[in-house]
Amino acid sequence: MTGRRGGSLMLQRDFDHILFLSVMGLVLIGIAFVYSATVENTQVAAPLHTRQALWALAGVIAIVVSIRLPIQFYFGASYILFIAVILVLMALLVVGGGEGGRWFALSSGVRIQPSIQPSEPAKIVLVLAVARYLSGRLVNFKRARDFLIPLGLAFIPFVLVMRQPDLGTGMIFPMIIIPMLYWKGLPIWIIFLLCTPILSVVTAFSPETWGVAMFIIGLVVWRKKVKPGLAILVILVNIVLGILTPVVWDNLHEYQQNRISTFVNPQNDPLGAGYQIIQSTVAVGSGGLTGKGYLQGTQTKLNFLPEQHTDFIYSVIAEETGMLGALIVLLLFAVVLQRTLKAATEVRNTFAGLVIAGASGILFAHIVINIGMSLGLLPITGLPLPFISYGGSHLLSMMLLVGIVLGLRLRWMEY
Repeated sequence: MTGRRGGSLMLQRDFDHILFLSVMGLVLIGIAFVYSATVENTQVAAPLHTRQALWALAGVIAIVVSIRLPIQFYFGASYILFIAVILVLMALLVVGGGEGGRWFALSSGVRIQPSIQPSEPAKIVLVLAVARYLSGRLVNFKRARDFLIPLGLAFIPFVLVMRQPDLGTGMIFPMIIIPMLYWKGLPIWIIFLLCTPILSVVTAFSPETWGVAMFIIGLVVWRKKVKPGLAILVILVNIVLGILTPVVWDNLHEYQQNRISTFVNPQNDPLGAGYQIIQSTVAVGSGGLTGKGYLQGTQTKLNFLPEQHTDFIYSVIAEETGMLGALIVLLLFAVVLQRTLKAATEVRNTFAGLVIAGASGILFAHIVINIGMSLGLLPITGLPLPFISYGGSHLLSMMLLVGIVLGLRLRWMEY
C-alpha cells in the first residue's frame, strides 16, 4: 500500500473523515446532554459529563490504535479474544458484580467506582470470531453446519449475559449474526427460518396465532424443499418453543414481565411498570418543533423522566431541541450507518467485509431499539444509544468498533 507509511493515518486519502466526524459529533452531543440530564439531579453522582468526556478521550485513543492494526491482527487474534471474553463472562457470574453481576469494579474506596461491563466488548469479539469462521474456509450454506456454527458461537455469550441477568444486551448477540450471514450470501428464506423461533415465542400465548405461524413455517419448508433433517429440526424447535414459552414466562423476573406486558398497554400501570414509557413519550411530545431550550426540559429537570442520562437520553434531546434536534441526531446516525455499509461493499478482503457488516448490525440494533423504546414503539430493554448514552464501557466499545471499521476501510485494497 503506497502512501501509507509515515504521517498520520487520519490524513490519508482513504480515511473516512465523514464517518469519523459524524461519530465525534454524536459523542459531543452525548456529553452535552449527559450534562443537561444530570446537572440538577441530586440523585446522580456528579460530574457524570466529565467522566463521559474522559471515556470519550479514551475512545479517541482506541480509534487511533485500532486504525493502526492490520487486518491480519484481527483475523489472527479473533478466536483467542473470543475464548478470553467467554472466560471473563463466566468469571463475572462466579464472583458477581454491580447490578446483579454485570460489571467488574476497577477500583474501590472512591465515591464513584469506575467499572467495566464485559458484555460490551464481547459484541465486537463475537463479530471477529464469526467473521473468521465465515471467511477462513469455503462456506457452503447447503450444509447446515455452516450457518449453525456461527449461531452456536453467538449462543454462548447470549446465555452467559442472560444469566447476569441482562435481557437487553443478551438479545443483541444473535441479532449480530443475521447481517453477517446475509452478507456472506445466505438466502433470505433461510434467514427467515432462523428467525422463526422468535416468531414462535411471540405467538405462543395465542394457540390460534401460533397455529398460523406454524402453517407459514411449514409452507416455506415445503416450497423451498428443505432437506428432511433440517426441516424436522426447524419444526421441532418451533414446537418446543411454542410449548415452553408460557412456562418460561412464568419463571421470568417480575421486572422483565412488567417491561413486556406494559409495552402492550402502559396505562395498565401508569405509576409502576408503565411509568417509564409514559414519561418518555411525554418528554418527546412536549418538545414540539424546536424544543424547550437546552437545560430547560421540565421532564428532565423535575426528574419525571427515569434513567434520563442512559436509556432515555434521546427523550431528553427531543424535549430540549424538539423535532429538529431529534432529526439531526437521526441524520448523523443515518450517515454513520451509510458510511459503514459503504465500507463493507468497498473492502476486497472477505474477513474485513464481514467484520464491517457485523459492526453495522451492532450499531443498527442499538439505534433502532433505543430510539424505539424512547418513542414507545418497542419494549424497554435497557440498551444504550451509541455514542450518546452515559456509560464508559459502551462508549469505549462503540468507538473501538468504529476505529476497527475505519482501519479496515483504510486498507480496502488488501485481500
